[in-house]
Amino acid sequence: MTCSDETILIAHEREFMAKYIADVLDGTDLRVLGTLSQLEETGEISSVADPSVCIVGFCPSALPDLCAMLRMRFPTSRLMLLDAGEIDEMGRTAGILGLDGCLSLDLQPELLLSGLRLVAAGTRCFPQNEEARVHRLPNIAPPPEPACVTLTPREQSVLFLIGKGMANKVIARELGIAESTVKAHLNAVLRKTGTSNRTQAARWAFLNGEVA
Repeated sequence: MTCSDETILIAHEREFMAKYIADVLDGTDLRVLGTLSQLEETGEISSVADPSVCIVGFCPSALPDLCAMLRMRFPTSRLMLLDAGEIDEMGRTAGILGLDGCLSLDLQPELLLSGLRLVAAGTRCFPQNEEARVHRLPNIAPPPEPACVTLTPREQSVLFLIGKGMANKVIARELGIAESTVKAHLNAVLRKTGTSNRTQAARWAFLNGEVA
């Protein structure tokens, strides 16, 4: 077996599927850094470099926020949708979100590995060239237009750290404030930015240049 520095991060809301993917990769030249079931967990991943590929597998409504969060946390990583489902729809979804590839979990393990290696090497991998047909997927909304809001310096600090994937208790330690104060600042950020949760707020921060 050849030696490889390719690393994989699995972000999947269904833990049993994440485990299946990890099991497929076990003993191969693709090293799994970890598996995530919640977006906040990105702050717990430590690595000297971004993962080669982040595998995503969430419900369609959560995918835009998930991908935005992963792009903020791991800017040089390639993103790939790997899930069970109707492959044409998955391919269009992956294409319109600007992912680097899409594969079905129904494939044989050796085919999954081949596809992952292609994406890790920089080749875009889609079923039947779905990238050419992404305009046929109208039900995924584009990112919202940047909003003009004024945040206090402390609110900006909290939002910046949220964009880095940190949980409230970690932010509290980082800023030297109480966790309840972090929650108060977060609530103010949500109100001002018109977002409803920390993931949407992090996405807003990315779109508005609050997180590099």
